[in-house]
Amino acid sequence: MRIRRSLRLARIGALSVLAGIGIAVFGVILVPSLLGGRSLTVMSGSMEPAVRVGDVVIDSSVRPADVRIGDIVTFPDPEQSDRLITHRVRTIRFSGGVAHFVTKGDRTNATERWEVPANGSLGRVEFRIPLLGFLVFWLHGPLARIALIVLPALVLAGYELRRIWRTEPGPVGDASP
Repeated sequence: MRIRRSLRLARIGALSVLAGIGIAVFGVILVPSLLGGRSLTVMSGSMEPAVRVGDVVIDSSVRPADVRIGDIVTFPDPEQSDRLITHRVRTIRFSGGVAHFVTKGDRTNATERWEVPANGSLGRVEFRIPLLGFLVFWLHGPLARIALIVLPALVLAGYELRRIWRTEPGPVGDASP
């Protein structure tokens, strides 16, 4: 009897932890977009130790005039526009309706020079969530997609089979008065 109760508590605990992780991942991905920001997974160590590989950074959309030297910002790579870079601002200069930025990773020697219209926007890192990016990255893979379909189906099937097998037979005979 004690073993059954312990197993039941362990099962409830494991499901609670999994539900908590699921809610956290869902919140990190969805909530920032509802509030005008975005969440990004850091894929390189160029900003270590401030931002590490596998961290998720939450960016808010800001105007260039609201950015200060020392802020960590996310912007399109000047050499490869389909890639985003998250680095620290070293200098800002405004001229002719354009904001000119020089940024650099904390762990790199190279700087990036890029510009954005003064009335445009860019992402400023508001906070980071350590290591969550590894889970988010894994969830985008094919194995995770299969697991996200198969595991709930198996749990539901197991629950239903258990319910069917545990059903006690009703009274035998005529139940009418």
